[in-house]
Amino acid sequence: MFSEINGLKIFYERHLGADAVVVMHGWGGSHKTTKCIYELLGKWNYDVINIDFPGFGDSDEPKDFGIYDYAQVVQDLAKKLKLNSVTLVGHSFGGRVALILANKPWVKRIVLIDSAGIKPRRTLTYRLNILKYKRAKRKNKDLSNFGSSDYRALNDNMKGIFVRVVNEHLDGYAKKINKPCCIFWGKNDYETPFYMAKKLNKYIKNSKLFLLDGGHYSYIDDFTDFAVKLTTVLKGEG
Repeated sequence: MFSEINGLKIFYERHLGADAVVVMHGWGGSHKTTKCIYELLGKWNYDVINIDFPGFGDSDEPKDFGIYDYAQVVQDLAKKLKLNSVTLVGHSFGGRVALILANKPWVKRIVLIDSAGIKPRRTLTYRLNILKYKRAKRKNKDLSNFGSSDYRALNDNMKGIFVRVVNEHLDGYAKKINKPCCIFWGKNDYETPFYMAKKLNKYIKNSKLFLLDGGHYSYIDDFTDFAVKLTTVLKGEG
């Protein structure tokens, strides 16, 4: 299904049911990446919406977007679909959006999975790579080998959006969250390391942290355990 939000065609799939859940994929993913969560919640008869963020999957590519624009798209879609008392489930980049929207009146709780958004620790290697990049740029050298694989895979427009997104740190939002929150994290996640999970758990009052056997896509790597724990959380028992 498609819905037009601020001039963009936004794709989503929906299983009609009882309590509303919006599932939000990570950067570079799509509704297909979080399909297993969507199907799981559908079997449990939730009103589950699995979206493609602008620029991914079947949704239109945006111009001059930042993380707050992505959050606004989700809020506008929720309003258009008349969703209330919503659980937001966000993986990685989707977790960034969930952190921003957590305290909105229509949000009931958030579920963060290997979430991005916390200010990262900068290693010596990172700082040296930045110096190499700046030196190469001054000398008009080829810059195509710089940056993460996520960055290099993008066109110029999406590269600009990516830079704006990753440079926006949301620690302040996390510290102000007053809604129920549970955090799922892969023990072997090297993209969003475990110290980020511990910070989120510390920042968000009364949040609960669940470790899974897996990496950055821990909900896929350890799906059975994830499904059991998620059931407990959504029933309000965890």
